[in-house]
Amino acid sequence: MRPAPDRLIRQLPARAGVAIGYVVALIATTLLFRGLPADGRRAWLAWTSTNLENLGDHPLRSLVVSGLFSDGGLVGWALTAAVGLGVTNWALGNWRTAALIAGAHVGGTLISQGILAYRIAGGQAPVGDRSIVDVGPSYVVACALVAGALYGLGAQRLPAVVCFGLFAPNAFLGLPTLQVASVGHLCAVVFAVAVGWPLWRSGRPRVADPSPGSGAGTASAPVVSRSRLGLLR
Repeated sequence: MRPAPDRLIRQLPARAGVAIGYVVALIATTLLFRGLPADGRRAWLAWTSTNLENLGDHPLRSLVVSGLFSDGGLVGWALTAAVGLGVTNWALGNWRTAALIAGAHVGGTLISQGILAYRIAGGQAPVGDRSIVDVGPSYVVACALVAGALYGLGAQRLPAVVCFGLFAPNAFLGLPTLQVASVGHLCAVVFAVAVGWPLWRSGRPRVADPSPGSGAGTASAPVVSRSRLGLLR
C-alpha cells in the first residue's frame, strides 16, 4: 500500500523539515557569498572559517556560518545534501536529524582542529595553519549520507549509498598526513554510526505487549507495528 500524495505532502514538515531548511539555507548563503566582490568574499572566508584563530575569537558564529555555504561547486553539494538529509530526516525525524548533523559538524571541526593545534605545538605543522580556510557543508553531508545508508527506510537507503560512494574517494585522501578536512570527514562518519544508532533506536515505533492479566487461553488481537502500514511510519 503506497502512501497517498496528499499524505506525503502533509508529512513533509515533520519528516523532511530539517532537510528542506538546510538545503535552502545552503543555496541561499552560497549565492549570497558568490554575489560579493572579490574583497568581500576573501573577508567572508577569513571570518567564517572554522580555523584555530576564529575558534578562539568567535567560535559559535564561525561554526554556524561555515557549514551553511560552499566556496566550491553548489549543485553537487546541494544534491548530495538533499539526498543524505532527506533519507536521514525521513527515518529519524526533525530533532534527531538536527542533533546528528550539528554534532557531526561541531565534533568533526573541533577534533580535526584540535589535532592540528597539537601538531602545530609539536612543530609538525606550520604556525600559519592556524588561519587556514576551513568552510563548507562536507561534514554535514558525510554524516547524513552514512546515516541515511545505515538507517534509512528500505529502498530509500540506496541513493544515500550511491552518493556516499561518489563522495568517499576524495574525502579521505589526506588521512595519512592528518589533513584537517579528511580527519573531519572521518569524525563525521564515526559520529553518524555511533550517535545515529541510539537516535534511530529511540525513534522506532514500539510494539505493545499483551497485558499480563488478560487471562490464559484468550486469543489477543495481533498488534501491528505502524511501519507495516505502508512506506511511512
